[in-house]
Amino acid sequence: MGDPAPYIGKALHLHGPVEYSHEELAAEVSRVLNKPLSFEQVTPSVFLETLGIPEATVLRKHFEAVAIDQQEGLLAGGNDRIGQQIIGAPLMKIEAFVKANQKAFA
Repeated sequence: MGDPAPYIGKALHLHGPVEYSHEELAAEVSRVLNKPLSFEQVTPSVFLETLGIPEATVLRKHFEAVAIDQQEGLLAGGNDRIGQQIIGAPLMKIEAFVKANQKAFA
């Protein structure tokens, strides 16, 4: 495990080794699970309603802010250096994450 102390209270841009669009992410998860999965763009409010938590105001504001950051390119790029420094190991790739959490995707 890396030393997280130097990062406490700091805002970090955490990137994995590969940048995916939402469509590409859905395709990768679909490939790993070997079942059809598609991406549909919805508003944060619709997303939270679908999850059954329409009153989650903090999450809605977070998702709205992330959408703006994505549109402005602030979350673009691939680089797992910071993540590796914090956790002391390479970041998990999508395929490994899905396989490790396959029951959650059932």
